[in-house]
Amino acid sequence: MGALDWLAKAFFVFSFCITLNHTTARAHPHVWIDLRSTVVLNAVGRVTAVEQQWLFDPLYTVFAIEGLPSSPPAQAKLLRSLATINLQRMHSHEYFTEVRVGGTKAALGVVSDFDSELRGGRLWMRFVVPLITPIDPISHNVEFAVYDPTYYIEILHLRDDVISFRGGKAGGCYGQIVPPNPTTEAIVLARAMDRDALPDATLGKVFAERVQIKCR
Repeated sequence: MGALDWLAKAFFVFSFCITLNHTTARAHPHVWIDLRSTVVLNAVGRVTAVEQQWLFDPLYTVFAIEGLPSSPPAQAKLLRSLATINLQRMHSHEYFTEVRVGGTKAALGVVSDFDSELRGGRLWMRFVVPLITPIDPISHNVEFAVYDPTYYIEILHLRDDVISFRGGKAGGCYGQIVPPNPTTEAIVLARAMDRDALPDATLGKVFAERVQIKCR
């Protein structure tokens, strides 16, 4: 398989994860991502971005990287090209990222800082989602969530994960992960989703974690 053929195939695979017209006949979710989050601060301690690391599940990885060249330099080049294409596609979905300031949705910028590679045989991607306007977490209630609205992908932090901070001094701020608390009806609905079901763009929010930035 040539480089262009592999990129086209891999992009097609990932596109199923970020379109609202899924056709796979299985209960939701279909793809699982282990998430790590880092809050990026500027020199005066304002939140400027949320850095994310996505580690895709082994089954999805096998499907996505089938035909990837074995040469490390070729792999690195193609995985970065794939990440570029996928992030361009994800831009219209706000990178599955929602940041709220005092309950109001914050405007996000365009991702320009990113990497992708294989880690432990699993596809890994890191990218930084910038905020248009830096936010002071001491004077504002800031929280963020990372989720696929249709719940085709489940994106969760690992159990007991700790939210990191980098850049300026955190000033006593920390991230608290609030787990989802879906109703029984939502769980049943997710399990019942199949190829004939219309995409539900509200389902993912029910199963999303919330990260609250708290400052002492």
